[in-house]
Amino acid sequence: MRQGSMNVFEANASELEKLRERVHEMSRERSKSSEHTAAWREAALAFRTEYDKLAFPGGLSREFELLRAGDVTAIDMAIRFLEANPWFFRSGYYKVDILKLLRKHPLSDEQCTRMRKVILERVRDRPVREMRAYARFAPKVSTPQFEAEITNIAENANGHAARHAQWVIDCLKSARGTPQQG
Repeated sequence: MRQGSMNVFEANASELEKLRERVHEMSRERSKSSEHTAAWREAALAFRTEYDKLAFPGGLSREFELLRAGDVTAIDMAIRFLEANPWFFRSGYYKVDILKLLRKHPLSDEQCTRMRKVILERVRDRPVREMRAYARFAPKVSTPQFEAEITNIAENANGHAARHAQWVIDCLKSARGTPQQG
């Protein structure tokens, strides 16, 4: 079932990007004629109309409302969203917001395990704007094994992976009240 949900996130993100690209495509032509302007407006309207439902199954605004309320299904769907890691216009901002909200709610052991895996994947993956939010989230799900894996990456990886791992370590130390290294 998890894989199916991930496919939904990815498929929706792909559709959103197609709609966004259509807006940009039509934007370049809009000044040619009133028909081109109308086509651009239609593309923009389609993007705005479909955005909420494609950004998150069941609606992005509904998901945030339920997540703020601590709805257990919304919490699990938010974790699935982070696992799927869809990319579309503004998705990084939503990931940051989701991580902030998830920090406020209890997670099951299984959900914590899944989030540790997500954080490790993001540390190792290409840089993303929401990496600091993942680092700030890490203390909520940390275990000695997780900290050992993060430390190993910080000490043995190159470039962004080492830097991202250090951000996680700094947040873990800060959460414990341990002084951070310069």
